[in-house]
Amino acid sequence: MLIAHPLLNDGFFNRSVIYLTNKNEEGALGFVMNFKTQFKLRDVRPHVMNGNFPIYEGGPVAKDQLFFLHTLGEEIPESLHIKDGIYFGGDFNEMLYKIEHSIVKVDQVRFFVGYSGWGEGQLDNEIKKGGWLQDKGTNNDIFKIRDEELWKQKLESNKKGYGIFAEIGYDPSLN
Repeated sequence: MLIAHPLLNDGFFNRSVIYLTNKNEEGALGFVMNFKTQFKLRDVRPHVMNGNFPIYEGGPVAKDQLFFLHTLGEEIPESLHIKDGIYFGGDFNEMLYKIEHSIVKVDQVRFFVGYSGWGEGQLDNEIKKGGWLQDKGTNNDIFKIRDEELWKQKLESNKKGYGIFAEIGYDPSLN
């Protein structure tokens, strides 16, 4: 998991918490967990009853595609286990079926438009420069923490005392 450093000056990633699904010598891929859009699943799939699941802005890449992370494991065929009971993708129609039949709860799945990606060595370089804090702990609770509290909680658990930065608004001149 990546936590944006409080002093990260990036238009898109300020105050972001990113769940990395893949990181190797070729690059990295993940999803911003705390940037909720105004859209719901029902907006892109109107036929799905109970489609009140929020859609998040996963990152600036492939913003015309819908992705999902979940905690349902093998209940969703073709899912890829990432870590700590969190899975990537799988059979989208099966997920929609389970949502339509109220089998899946909002805190078990998160939908994203786009993803965050880094090329070879790019993320490691950003981490070395201090743009990101890393959280390698258990993250199976990330779907249950309120979006507006996620950055603060992860920041505080990573660096004691850093939680105070979350109390400062986006524009410090307004404080």
